[in-house]
Amino acid sequence: MQIAKKVIDGKTLTFHWADETSTVFNADDFSEEILERAMMAGLGHKLGDAYSGSQGDVRTAQAMQLDVATALKDGDWNRKGGGFSSGGIMIEAIAAATGEEIETVLAKWNEMDDATKKSIAKHPDVKVEKAKIELARATAKAGSSEALTL
Repeated sequence: MQIAKKVIDGKTLTFHWADETSTVFNADDFSEEILERAMMAGLGHKLGDAYSGSQGDVRTAQAMQLDVATALKDGDWNRKGGGFSSGGIMIEAIAAATGEEIETVLAKWNEMDDATKKSIAKHPDVKVEKAKIELARATAKAGSSEALTL
């Protein structure tokens, strides 16, 4: 049983409780210092959760976290880590295509403008490596799931 449902609407945060009551908080009721700390705590939580599926692999965790951070910078709150969207898997693909370490690619990627990132993402070698990574992950995922029946 879910004890409460959290709803964010603009600067209002509402908890709808299982007993059908609600608690409402408005950002305007808190000091700027508290809001800044809450923002950083929330960002830390979001970026910490981003690599939960990394299975203890630091490089994968970094790529997954970068993927979510890139999405947030692009205004996309809902993207999950896991490498199936552009940022994290792209870093892995570029590293594989260039032979550079993930850390080096991450550092360079963070310094690139969007046009450069798009150009690199379109490079045939990067596309091939990205497809290989996606295939490997899909194959691993399929191997751990129930057999498909029609």
